Amino acid sequence: MLHRTTVVLVLLVALAFAFGCAPGVQRTADPRAGDFYTEEEFQKLSKDQREAYCAQLLNEHGANQDCVAEARDGLARERTAISDLESELADLTPRLMSLKGEVESLQAEIAYFEGLPRIYMVVKGDFLYKISEMDEIYADPLKWKRIWRANKDAIEGFTDPNLIYPDWELAIPRDWPHTYTVKEGENLWQIARYWEIYGEGTMWSKIVEANQDKISDPNLIQPGWVLTIPR
Repeated sequence: MLHRTTVVLVLLVALAFAFGCAPGVQRTADPRAGDFYTEEEFQKLSKDQREAYCAQLLNEHGANQDCVAEARDGLARERTAISDLESELADLTPRLMSLKGEVESLQAEIAYFEGLPRIYMVVKGDFLYKISEMDEIYADPLKWKRIWRANKDAIEGFTDPNLIYPDWELAIPRDWPHTYTVKEGENLWQIARYWEIYGEGTMWSKIVEANQDKISDPNLIQPGWVLTIPR
Protein backbone atom coordinates (compact mmCIF):
# COMPACT_ATOMS: atom_id res chain seq x y z
CA MET A 1 0.00 0.00 0.00
CA LEU A 2 2.83 2.43 0.87
CA HIS A 3 4.61 1.60 -2.38
CA ARG A 4 1.49 2.45 -4.36
CA THR A 5 1.14 5.83 -2.61
CA THR A 6 4.78 6.72 -3.42
CA VAL A 7 4.23 5.99 -7.10
CA VAL A 8 1.19 8.26 -7.16
CA LEU A 9 3.13 11.18 -5.61
CA VAL A 10 5.95 10.80 -8.13
CA LEU A 11 3.43 10.91 -10.96
CA LEU A 12 1.78 14.03 -9.55
CA VAL A 13 5.12 15.83 -9.30
CA ALA A 14 5.97 14.84 -12.86
CA LEU A 15 2.61 16.12 -14.07
CA ALA A 16 3.11 19.36 -12.16
CA PHE A 17 6.40 20.00 -13.92
CA ALA A 18 4.97 18.96 -17.27
CA PHE A 19 1.94 21.25 -17.05
CA GLY A 20 3.53 24.26 -15.35
CA CYS A 21 2.34 23.69 -11.84
CA ALA A 22 5.83 23.97 -10.32
CA PRO A 23 6.32 26.67 -7.66
CA GLY A 24 6.89 30.06 -9.43
CA VAL A 25 8.99 33.14 -8.56
CA GLN A 26 7.45 35.45 -5.96
CA ARG A 27 8.42 38.81 -7.53
CA THR A 28 7.07 40.13 -10.87
CA ALA A 29 9.54 41.63 -13.32
CA ASP A 30 8.48 44.71 -15.35
CA PRO A 31 10.29 44.89 -18.72
CA ARG A 32 8.77 48.35 -19.37
CA ALA A 33 10.81 49.67 -16.45
CA GLY A 34 13.95 47.82 -17.53
CA ASP A 35 13.40 45.10 -14.93
CA PHE A 36 14.01 41.57 -16.19
CA TYR A 37 14.17 38.10 -14.64
CA THR A 38 17.58 36.56 -14.20
CA GLU A 39 18.26 33.30 -16.00
CA GLU A 40 17.88 31.45 -12.71
CA GLU A 41 14.56 33.16 -12.00
CA PHE A 42 13.33 32.42 -15.49
CA GLN A 43 14.00 28.73 -15.03
CA LYS A 44 11.82 28.76 -11.90
CA LEU A 45 8.88 30.52 -13.54
CA SER A 46 5.62 28.64 -13.87
CA LYS A 47 4.13 28.13 -17.29
CA ASP A 48 1.67 30.97 -16.79
CA GLN A 49 4.41 33.28 -15.52
CA ARG A 50 6.58 32.49 -18.52
CA GLU A 51 3.74 33.11 -20.94
CA ALA A 52 2.91 36.43 -19.27
CA TYR A 53 6.58 37.43 -19.18
CA CYS A 54 7.10 36.50 -22.84
CA ALA A 55 4.00 38.49 -23.79
CA GLN A 56 5.43 41.51 -21.95
CA LEU A 57 8.74 41.08 -23.75
CA LEU A 58 6.98 40.93 -27.11
CA ASN A 59 4.98 44.06 -26.29
CA GLU A 60 8.11 45.86 -25.17
CA HIS A 61 9.93 44.75 -28.30
CA GLY A 62 7.06 46.08 -30.43
CA ALA A 63 7.11 49.37 -28.56
CA ASN A 64 10.87 49.61 -29.05
CA GLN A 65 10.44 48.91 -32.74
CA ASP A 66 7.89 51.72 -32.94
CA CYS A 67 10.33 54.03 -31.16
CA VAL A 68 13.08 53.04 -33.56
CA ALA A 69 10.83 53.67 -36.55
CA GLU A 70 9.77 57.05 -35.13
CA ALA A 71 13.38 57.95 -34.44
CA ARG A 72 14.34 57.02 -37.99
CA ASP A 73 11.53 59.17 -39.36
CA GLY A 74 12.66 62.05 -37.16
CA LEU A 75 16.25 61.60 -38.28
CA ALA A 76 15.15 61.64 -41.92
CA ARG A 77 13.23 64.88 -41.31
CA GLU A 78 16.23 66.46 -39.57
CA ARG A 79 18.50 65.46 -42.43
CA THR A 80 16.08 67.02 -44.90
CA ALA A 81 15.99 70.21 -42.82
CA ILE A 82 19.80 70.29 -42.64
CA SER A 83 19.99 69.80 -46.40
CA ASP A 84 17.55 72.69 -46.92
CA LEU A 85 19.59 74.92 -44.59
CA GLU A 86 22.80 74.00 -46.38
CA SER A 87 21.17 74.97 -49.69
CA GLU A 88 20.02 78.29 -48.22
CA LEU A 89 23.50 78.91 -46.84
CA ALA A 90 25.02 78.18 -50.24
CA ASP A 91 22.64 80.72 -51.79
CA LEU A 92 23.41 83.31 -49.11
CA THR A 93 27.20 82.91 -49.19
CA PRO A 94 27.77 85.18 -52.24
CA ARG A 95 25.55 87.86 -50.67
CA LEU A 96 27.36 87.53 -47.35
CA MET A 97 30.72 87.91 -49.09
CA SER A 98 29.41 90.98 -50.89
CA LEU A 99 28.16 92.50 -47.63
CA LYS A 100 31.49 91.71 -45.98
CA GLY A 101 33.23 93.63 -48.76
CA GLU A 102 30.85 96.57 -48.30
CA VAL A 103 31.42 96.59 -44.53
CA GLU A 104 35.19 96.53 -45.00
CA SER A 105 34.91 99.37 -47.51
CA LEU A 106 32.78 101.41 -45.10
CA GLN A 107 35.19 100.71 -42.25
CA ALA A 108 38.08 101.94 -44.38
CA GLU A 109 36.07 105.04 -45.32
CA ILE A 110 35.19 105.73 -41.68
CA ALA A 111 38.83 105.30 -40.67
CA TYR A 112 39.83 107.76 -43.41
CA PHE A 113 37.35 110.43 -42.30
CA GLU A 114 38.18 109.94 -38.64
CA GLY A 115 41.80 110.55 -39.51
CA LEU A 116 41.14 113.89 -41.23
CA PRO A 117 42.48 116.93 -39.37
CA ARG A 118 40.25 118.95 -37.08
CA ILE A 119 42.79 121.75 -36.80
CA TYR A 120 44.54 123.51 -39.69
CA MET A 121 47.62 125.69 -39.30
CA VAL A 122 47.53 128.64 -41.72
CA VAL A 123 50.61 129.09 -43.92
CA LYS A 124 51.65 132.00 -46.09
CA GLY A 125 49.45 132.34 -49.17
CA ASP A 126 46.45 130.57 -47.67
CA PHE A 127 42.90 131.83 -47.91
CA LEU A 128 39.70 130.13 -46.78
CA TYR A 129 38.52 129.20 -50.28
CA LYS A 130 41.84 127.49 -50.95
CA ILE A 131 41.92 125.73 -47.58
CA SER A 132 38.36 124.40 -47.99
CA GLU A 133 39.30 123.00 -51.42
CA MET A 134 42.04 120.78 -49.96
CA ASP A 135 41.23 117.06 -50.04
CA GLU A 136 42.01 116.63 -46.36
CA ILE A 137 39.72 119.55 -45.42
CA TYR A 138 36.42 119.48 -47.38
CA ALA A 139 37.52 118.92 -50.99
CA ASP A 140 35.01 121.65 -51.84
CA PRO A 141 36.01 125.32 -51.99
CA LEU A 142 32.40 126.46 -51.57
CA LYS A 143 32.34 125.11 -48.02
CA TRP A 144 34.84 127.72 -46.80
CA LYS A 145 32.07 129.55 -44.94
CA ARG A 146 31.83 126.76 -42.39
CA ILE A 147 35.46 127.35 -41.45
CA TRP A 148 34.68 131.05 -41.21
CA ARG A 149 31.63 130.50 -39.00
CA ALA A 150 33.50 128.07 -36.75
CA ASN A 151 36.40 130.45 -36.10
CA LYS A 152 35.27 134.07 -36.37
CA ASP A 153 34.15 134.18 -32.73
CA ALA A 154 37.16 132.25 -31.47
CA ILE A 155 39.89 134.31 -33.17
CA GLU A 156 40.01 137.93 -32.06
CA GLY A 157 39.96 140.29 -35.03
CA PHE A 158 38.85 137.58 -37.52
CA THR A 159 36.27 139.87 -39.13
CA ASP A 160 37.36 139.54 -42.75
CA PRO A 161 37.28 136.02 -44.28
CA ASN A 162 39.79 137.15 -46.89
CA LEU A 163 42.30 138.20 -44.27
CA ILE A 164 43.95 135.35 -42.39
CA TYR A 165 47.48 135.12 -41.05
CA PRO A 166 50.18 132.44 -40.97
CA ASP A 167 50.31 130.33 -37.79
CA TRP A 168 46.63 130.84 -37.04
CA GLU A 169 45.05 127.58 -35.91
CA LEU A 170 41.65 127.15 -37.54
CA ALA A 171 39.10 124.65 -36.22
CA ILE A 172 37.82 122.36 -39.00
CA PRO A 173 34.34 121.11 -37.98
CA ARG A 174 33.68 117.50 -38.97
CA ASP A 175 30.33 116.63 -37.38
CA TRP A 176 26.75 117.49 -38.17
CA PRO A 177 25.89 119.84 -35.32
CA HIS A 178 22.93 119.14 -33.05
CA THR A 179 23.03 122.71 -31.73
CA TYR A 180 23.81 126.07 -33.27
CA THR A 181 24.68 129.37 -31.59
CA VAL A 182 23.01 132.32 -33.27
CA LYS A 183 25.38 135.00 -34.60
CA GLU A 184 24.71 138.71 -35.06
CA GLY A 185 22.55 139.43 -38.12
CA GLU A 186 21.44 135.82 -38.72
CA ASN A 187 17.90 134.61 -39.32
CA LEU A 188 16.36 131.14 -39.32
CA TRP A 189 16.23 130.89 -43.11
CA GLN A 190 19.92 131.70 -43.32
CA ILE A 191 20.83 129.25 -40.55
CA ALA A 192 18.79 126.40 -42.12
CA ARG A 193 20.50 127.13 -45.44
CA TYR A 194 24.00 126.46 -44.08
CA TRP A 195 25.15 123.18 -45.61
CA GLU A 196 26.16 121.73 -42.25
CA ILE A 197 22.65 122.46 -40.89
CA TYR A 198 20.18 121.44 -43.65
CA GLY A 199 21.52 123.06 -46.80
CA GLU A 200 17.98 124.26 -47.50
CA GLY A 201 16.49 127.50 -46.19
CA THR A 202 12.89 126.28 -46.42
CA MET A 203 13.60 123.83 -43.57
CA TRP A 204 13.77 126.66 -41.02
CA SER A 205 10.41 125.54 -39.58
CA LYS A 206 12.08 122.37 -38.18
CA ILE A 207 14.28 124.60 -36.03
CA VAL A 208 11.24 126.53 -34.81
CA GLU A 209 9.41 123.31 -33.85
CA ALA A 210 12.42 122.09 -31.86
CA ASN A 211 12.91 125.41 -30.03
CA GLN A 212 9.43 126.55 -29.08
CA ASP A 213 10.68 127.28 -25.57
CA LYS A 214 12.88 130.06 -27.01
CA ILE A 215 11.25 131.15 -30.26
CA SER A 216 7.88 132.91 -30.00
CA ASP A 217 8.38 134.88 -33.23
CA PRO A 218 10.45 133.22 -36.02
CA ASN A 219 11.48 136.67 -37.20
CA LEU A 220 13.00 137.55 -33.85
CA ILE A 221 15.97 135.48 -32.75
CA GLN A 222 18.78 136.79 -30.58
CA PRO A 223 22.58 136.42 -30.94
CA GLY A 224 23.92 133.95 -28.40
CA TRP A 225 20.85 131.73 -28.41
CA VAL A 226 21.76 128.06 -28.58
CA LEU A 227 19.25 126.42 -30.89
CA THR A 228 18.58 122.70 -31.05
CA ILE A 229 19.04 121.32 -34.57
CA PRO A 230 16.86 118.21 -34.94
CA ARG A 231 18.26 115.40 -37.09
